[in-house]
Amino acid sequence: MGSASTEQLEHEIEQADQVNDFIVNIEDNKQEYTLAEYLDILLTKYNLKKKDVITASNIDMVYGYQIFQGRKNPTRDILLSLCVGFGLDVNDARHLLYYGNAGTLYPRNKRDAYIMFALNKKMNILDLNKLLYDMGEETL
Repeated sequence: MGSASTEQLEHEIEQADQVNDFIVNIEDNKQEYTLAEYLDILLTKYNLKKKDVITASNIDMVYGYQIFQGRKNPTRDILLSLCVGFGLDVNDARHLLYYGNAGTLYPRNKRDAYIMFALNKKMNILDLNKLLYDMGEETL
């Protein structure tokens, strides 16, 4: 069975008469990873090294390696810093936040909107923090 899009799954939920009508399809389409596993997937996808991502994220090297090893559970802001360090697009950033148990990016939230803008423009962490500061938002 192929992977259904979120929109397809939402449509199935809307059309279902009983919960069992759609729950099997959701389970078949769910890919669950630990944060460390997803970080490894991103390293491969973007052809990057941990050290380079941690440095570009402007986080402590030891702490960064502990995150990649699954030994630390980072805050949302640290995960967002990693998104910038990876150079992620908004979609991959949302996935990283999901696997890090840190919600998602909401375009109606001004701070999140600035972060999404920065990701789309491939800003580095210093430029993003300057943007956030200039806009009166808390920096990463």
